[in-house]
Amino acid sequence: MIFNLSVGQLLVGALAWIGTVGAVTIPSCQTVAPPEKNLTSVRTAEITVPAPPFGVVYAQQNDIAFVTLNTSLGVLNTSAFTPSLIHEIPLPASYVSVSGGTGSALTHNGLYVLVTASSTALIVVDAAKAATGSPEAIVGVLNGTAAAGDSAIEVTISGHDKYAFVSQEYGSPQTSGRGTIEVFKLQRPATNGTISGTYVGYLVLGDAVVGTALSPDGRILYATSELASSNTTQGTLSIIDVEKLKTDPSKALISNVAAGCGPVRVLVSRDNQVVWVTARESNALLAFDASKLVSDQNAALLASVQVGTSPVGLIFAGVNESRILTANSNRFASLDPSLYGNATTGLSVIEVDAAIRGEQANLGQIPTGLFPREFAISPNGKTILVTDYGSSMIQAVDVSTLP
Repeated sequence: MIFNLSVGQLLVGALAWIGTVGAVTIPSCQTVAPPEKNLTSVRTAEITVPAPPFGVVYAQQNDIAFVTLNTSLGVLNTSAFTPSLIHEIPLPASYVSVSGGTGSALTHNGLYVLVTASSTALIVVDAAKAATGSPEAIVGVLNGTAAAGDSAIEVTISGHDKYAFVSQEYGSPQTSGRGTIEVFKLQRPATNGTISGTYVGYLVLGDAVVGTALSPDGRILYATSELASSNTTQGTLSIIDVEKLKTDPSKALISNVAAGCGPVRVLVSRDNQVVWVTARESNALLAFDASKLVSDQNAALLASVQVGTSPVGLIFAGVNESRILTANSNRFASLDPSLYGNATTGLSVIEVDAAIRGEQANLGQIPTGLFPREFAISPNGKTILVTDYGSSMIQAVDVSTLP
């Protein structure tokens, strides 16, 4: 059966069917996506938290997760399907006083949570201490430079936990407002348990740099810019050489590829074959051939799938990455209800195989609170958490009940 094929096998078949991929085009900008089937049979649960949640990440065990809650890092007990907030670790006030904490990532060894904030800093949290609510959980603050920007969104960690790559959304006057990727080299823990680092530098990309993801082999960093420049409606997906990024960031860019209107998040398949991007102002999920992003950019686009209004986060779910969920934020409804007012928030469920084959792939939408933003999946793959930023809620999704 087709569902037993790997994404790599499906990619070969899709390329043969699509040929030069001329049938797939970059989607235009849209306001409201068409209605989706309402997936009310999917099991969900939610809790209210004290502040709008942004980034969320599981610890290496299934019963603990961490979430940024403006000025604190929340610790969630996820041993039951409905999570509960058990601790809040205050983040250093001087770094989160403006817009609070944003993205979060767990080091591969499971020892630390790295937290970005709307500042020039990268905050390091001891995961084990945070899980107990210890006031000594903050073990380091790595300082960047104002020249790279002070509006950090996401952090991606290299495979051996030696480097951290931070997306600075808006850059600075020195970058003409263009966003950047900052690079930090992480040092071994000191004898007192604190973490320090060396600031390497930054790479200037397009306007509004937000989402980043590392290829499974650790050689490529992908980054989204919502706009290629201030005089275009199209954004880009940047392909970046990680080895050069570690030593000479300004020379690390390999290529930029058009990625629809407002591309904001990026996800790479486990077999390193396909790169997925949410194009927020196109209401679309895009799939790119990873190898052609380097060798043949004009033929890299594999698929464009219509999802809900203003998708932001995305995540794989199911056996062999058979599904992708997108977080449809509808975040602009309050700005112009006449354009966006009839749209709904939710999670689109996309059948990956069908998307690659160019067939109908949108299975419907799971209801959520306002502005679903970021995802995390439990180590056992059974539960997905999503941060409903606009409702100050965290929602759990039972993966086994997905269509």
